[in-house]
Amino acid sequence: MPTTTQLATGLGGAIGCDFRNAQQQLIFVEYSGKLSAINLFPAATVVDNGVNTVLKGTFNFDFDNGVQSGASATADVWWEQETNVLRQMTPLNGAKIINLGAVSFNSITAANLQDLPYATTPIIGNNNATNVLTVNDVFAVLTASGNYAKVQVVAYGYDLTINWVTYHIESGYSVLGTGYNQPEDVKLSTDGVHAYVTERTGDLVKVALTSANRSAATVIATGLTAPQQMFLDEAHNAAYVVEYASPGSIVKVNLTNGQTATVATGLVNPVGIVLSSDLQYAYVSEQMTGPTVGRISCIQLSNAARTTVASGLTEPFFLTWADAGQDALLVPQRDPSNSIVRVNVTTGTMNVVASGVPVRPSSVALPNSGEMLICSNTEVDEVAFTSFATTGDLLMGIGLIPFDRINQTAGPLQGLANTSVDVDPPYWVNNVPFGGTLPIMVNYQAAADAGAAYYQVEVGGVPHTDSWTNYFWDGTGNVLETITAATIGSSIGCYPVHPVSELFLWESPALGDMLDTTALSNGTHTLQLIFLDAAGNPISSLVSAPLIILVNNQSCIASISSPVLEVAPPVTANICGVLHYESNTTANVSIGFTASQPAGFGSYSTEIVRGGTQLSFTPALPSGQVGSLTSTFSAQVGQLLGPCPTAGFAAELYVAATMTNGYGRQSQYDASALTAFVLTP
Repeated sequence: MPTTTQLATGLGGAIGCDFRNAQQQLIFVEYSGKLSAINLFPAATVVDNGVNTVLKGTFNFDFDNGVQSGASATADVWWEQETNVLRQMTPLNGAKIINLGAVSFNSITAANLQDLPYATTPIIGNNNATNVLTVNDVFAVLTASGNYAKVQVVAYGYDLTINWVTYHIESGYSVLGTGYNQPEDVKLSTDGVHAYVTERTGDLVKVALTSANRSAATVIATGLTAPQQMFLDEAHNAAYVVEYASPGSIVKVNLTNGQTATVATGLVNPVGIVLSSDLQYAYVSEQMTGPTVGRISCIQLSNAARTTVASGLTEPFFLTWADAGQDALLVPQRDPSNSIVRVNVTTGTMNVVASGVPVRPSSVALPNSGEMLICSNTEVDEVAFTSFATTGDLLMGIGLIPFDRINQTAGPLQGLANTSVDVDPPYWVNNVPFGGTLPIMVNYQAAADAGAAYYQVEVGGVPHTDSWTNYFWDGTGNVLETITAATIGSSIGCYPVHPVSELFLWESPALGDMLDTTALSNGTHTLQLIFLDAAGNPISSLVSAPLIILVNNQSCIASISSPVLEVAPPVTANICGVLHYESNTTANVSIGFTASQPAGFGSYSTEIVRGGTQLSFTPALPSGQVGSLTSTFSAQVGQLLGPCPTAGFAAELYVAATMTNGYGRQSQYDASALTAFVLTP
């Protein structure tokens, strides 16, 4: 289950946001007139500390003020002595605790301590071989007052000698600038030091984050009509903004001279906008009329043609791409829903990924995999989908797909991923295979707790030697680390187990491999993690359960035939693509097509566009799952022409692969085919 942490509260209407990855900082606007920031790793101050402090057996200790006592309502731990042998460090009064093992006490910073999976489970300190509170062992405490302490065991016994430092984490929230006029959205410049802000009163401004008051901003454009979210395309010196007030529109702003051009109009209360990576399509959230009839539309920028992607949304707000492949969008739904929805832009399928969020959510940011930041009316929250457990399978899953949502039963579904059985999973798939490069998720906490130093990723019993990158927070910024396989002892393909103290300093905390499946055959394969000690010797008791996955990296196939006018005899479009219907408006125009994927892992759709208008038909044009499908789609001449005596048409077949890498559909295996024709008397 995802966990939610409140990062800031008492805000004046947090709306649009953007994330500064290098600084691990969320930049957002408050409708009350502020440009603000939240640091995910805020500064810390030392509250108290001690060297060679003797914690007496049976006594309590308060790490906020260094007080030891027989019993205290403010104590954080109890060095409990059940018998002469049975001992444990027990958290008290709402404090939580976690053991980190024999790690460097001095190298552990306040940042290391902030996001650890603290619990109320005591740490075993028995006077026998089961003791983990040995000399140089380090444990961490989330104190009853909300501070963080690191504690090192210097000497073990009935009385415990410890070194300790307690930190108070400062507020990560700060106001960068004031004086804005009802700001709605903010987007960061690629230079990392400037930001663009839309104001509902009609301006688009640019400001330096180091001097971020509105009075120091440069006005880029003015006269916009209730601008909302913007999409920044600095590479082409442009910003795309939606205007909420009727008639709702998309406006393109030249960032150099402020000139504006209306790209599309006739939208209904548009609020959110993002563009596709090829800059050909804009996706817009529209609030429509009524509480639950909001929709997401796809606008072709070249001709303003609109297609409904999804409808039935509750007051949808700003949009964010959910994955790098741009297969899905994240959209906040405002009250009464107050949730975050993932919308598949190909199928329109919707599922709630975060429910019960604070009232009036406006925007989300995805700073790291498995993590979401939500800006709501009065607060900003962090939702973490990645969590560790001291028990459970060591191979947690692939991307956002848990290991137990991959079918292991022999048969046609074996190895396919299916999260559709869950209510509102963070990533919805229904019996799809794997393809591309797979992020393998490792339960580092359980492995570290069990004494593992390394692990291998085996496919079919063979260790893989992939390399990949992951950002690591070093206390001042993100450092891009490259993880490569090493030979330890006689074991090849070894990767280091992250110590518990570092878990959440990694951008993707559970990432344990980026497995390239393109080198594997299409079919089922068995994954397994083998854990090793510091000398590279396998630990027989520490092996993940085998996980069977079905891999497929075969491309889809799409082909389309020339249009045929179904008269006697049938007439195929000539070399110029012209069909003469004369006066026969009831004749059909048919177009043959083939849609396939070698293993049947795909779906297809067809569409016909007249001029810049997408046409709809009853019955609908063919679509569905593919095998090796050869068929036709057809329509009467009169249906196609509508009010036009002569018109030009484009007909498209699109075949979408269903393979996933655990985060998104593998669209590199899609295929499409296009034909065009003219109908004239």
